[in-house]
Amino acid sequence: MRPRRTTKLRYTTRFAAPPEEVFALCVSRSGFEAAMPPGVRVHSWPAPFREGAAMSFSLAGLPWEALIDAYEEGRSFTDLQTRGPFRYFRHTHLCEPESGGTRYSDHLEFSTGLGPAGDLAAATAIRIAFGPRLSTMRALLGG
Repeated sequence: MRPRRTTKLRYTTRFAAPPEEVFALCVSRSGFEAAMPPGVRVHSWPAPFREGAAMSFSLAGLPWEALIDAYEEGRSFTDLQTRGPFRYFRHTHLCEPESGGTRYSDHLEFSTGLGPAGDLAAATAIRIAFGPRLSTMRALLGG
C-alpha cells in the first residue's frame, strides 16, 4: 500500500539506440544484472516478462521481491516492491522515441518508513547508483 508521504526521483537520458532495443535490454535478466551495482544477485526472473509476473533478487544480501504491475510492450513497465528493504518502492521504466533514438526515463517513488532523513539517505544512495547504471546501459547499447 502506498504511504501518504513518498519521495519521488526521476532520471532521464537519451540513447542513440531505438526504443525497442532499449526496452529489450531493460526487460532482460542479463541487462538488469549488468546495469546493477555490485552486490545485486538475481534469484528469479520472469519469462515471459509481463504484467503480473514476479522477480526476486537480493541487494547486499537483503531480499527484494517485485511484481510487474504495469506493462506496455516496447514502451514501459513498472515494478512494485512486494518484499524488501523499503516500506514502499515503485519504479517505472519508460522508453520513448526521440530524434531517431530513445528518451529513457526512470521514475521512482519510495518510502523507507524512516521519515525524511531515511528517505534522504536512500535518495542519495539511489543517485550514486544511477550514474553508473545509465553509463553501463549506454555501453551495452553501443554508445
